[in-house]
Amino acid sequence: MGLNPYLPRPVKIIRIKDETPDTKTITISPKPFEDFTPGQFAMVTVYGVGEAPFSICSSPSNDNLQFSIRKMGIVTTAIHEASPDDEIGIRGPYGKGWPLKEMENKDILLIGGGIGFAPLRPLLLYLLENRSRYGGIAVCYGARSPPLLMYRNEFEEWVERGIDLYLTVDIGEGDWKGNVGVVTTILNKPRLNKAETIVCICGPPMMIRFVLKRLVELDYPKDNIYASLESKMRCGIGKCGHCHFGGKHVCMDGPVFRYYEMMELPRGIAPF
Repeated sequence: MGLNPYLPRPVKIIRIKDETPDTKTITISPKPFEDFTPGQFAMVTVYGVGEAPFSICSSPSNDNLQFSIRKMGIVTTAIHEASPDDEIGIRGPYGKGWPLKEMENKDILLIGGGIGFAPLRPLLLYLLENRSRYGGIAVCYGARSPPLLMYRNEFEEWVERGIDLYLTVDIGEGDWKGNVGVVTTILNKPRLNKAETIVCICGPPMMIRFVLKRLVELDYPKDNIYASLESKMRCGIGKCGHCHFGGKHVCMDGPVFRYYEMMELPRGIAPF
């Protein structure tokens, strides 16, 4: 018998890590479902407060489950105020993840902005764990300032494992010596076979809009461009209608959409 899709499964927070001044990564146990596809999300319930959707940011092979959560509202504030051993609820996984099969034997370009790298991290970890199936892998990642770059303690390991990593910030601070500018200013740096590259994007809607436009200018094939559109989701199972527009539910038909699917969304993020 399947689990009730409306009923959260109780789990415990076993670890809390500060990622940025306004974002924490929580690790929960037991893992409430056996498997998921990178790019999928789950509903996180704080009992007595409410629930909200969050991308799973850990590898599918991990024994536990992780979420990176920025403090923004009532639910996220409650999670930020939680402690290890506190109980929360999880239901999922939901949505359509990144196109893993289509990526095989292709070069991969991941483009993230701010906390938008959370849905890309499980994909990157999966690619590293299955390295022989994929070609070159490059990451272009930007944030408003250096302290807001997520997963900074992992950058060195990514590079050591063969990832071409390009970083940028809108405002250089402190001892920052890297690129200063929005993420579109570094999209010409990866040396990939564009015709055979799958591009995966996640970040603020405005960032995605300009990234899509720039990728087309750089001659990346539109058929090979995907983005995760995470805004507007509420119930996770297409019942509340909150994320329904253009004949699609973001929570079920997405959150990962192909370029031409995004162009068909009347209130989507088309770059032109």
